Amino acid sequence: MSSFTIYKLNTSEQLDLFYSNGGKLNLEEVMNAMNKNIATINTEGKINGEGFINPEFATRNGIEVLEAYGTDLVNLGNYFDTTFHEDTVTTTEAQYTFYSKARIVITEDRDLILKFDNSTEEKARGKVKTLVESLGFETTLFKLDDELLRKVQNDKTFEWSATKIDRIDKDGDKTTKVSYEIDLANDVHPSKVDDAYREHGMMSHIKFELPYDAVGSPNKISVNLYNNGHRVFFEENELGNSNVHDFVVYLMTKLKEL
Repeated sequence: MSSFTIYKLNTSEQLDLFYSNGGKLNLEEVMNAMNKNIATINTEGKINGEGFINPEFATRNGIEVLEAYGTDLVNLGNYFDTTFHEDTVTTTEAQYTFYSKARIVITEDRDLILKFDNSTEEKARGKVKTLVESLGFETTLFKLDDELLRKVQNDKTFEWSATKIDRIDKDGDKTTKVSYEIDLANDVHPSKVDDAYREHGMMSHIKFELPYDAVGSPNKISVNLYNNGHRVFFEENELGNSNVHDFVVYLMTKLKEL
């Protein structure tokens, strides 16, 4: 399952570095800065250094963006290799590392998206964010907090089907958290759990259907928002033949509009 996290970029200490007269990011200058820190790749095409890979311009849903990959050396910990030779057992310790990557999307409006194809790639989040900040940026997290998740729940554009409520505070009730689903096809009998707990805690997760009109895509895509890590999850195979990077920017735009 793919995921991404959204940040806002600013250049408070270097206002003239990446800004044009129109107040937009000068993405060409950002690319020039990226090209000074390109990840090293060996003759077999294997990544063997941290940095940026293949920065390029694109237009996503009418928004000008700069896209690249950022790489990070990930340490999965130490392991022990045991051998037996000539009546001797030998154990050696080694460190298991590999280079992971994240998809970087920077918009002309100073948005930053870090996209990951799986949970292992998410281990690179902090290092890749730092890599982007090394260009002269500061980052501010776009928070998927209780307020925003409730806006999704209350927006008639979306059809929500599952949620989790934490830190429940209800007189006479010792419940601390509850996860539940509702039947979207049943509009006669409302959820008793939803009625009992919706307004008595902090929402930490919501699943909903996002309307999406793109060639090759179904008209609704399932999306999960989590307060833990402020992560957005979706299944790429639900997008059919439509472009996943277009969808990521579209989804980001919809969340920012709430």
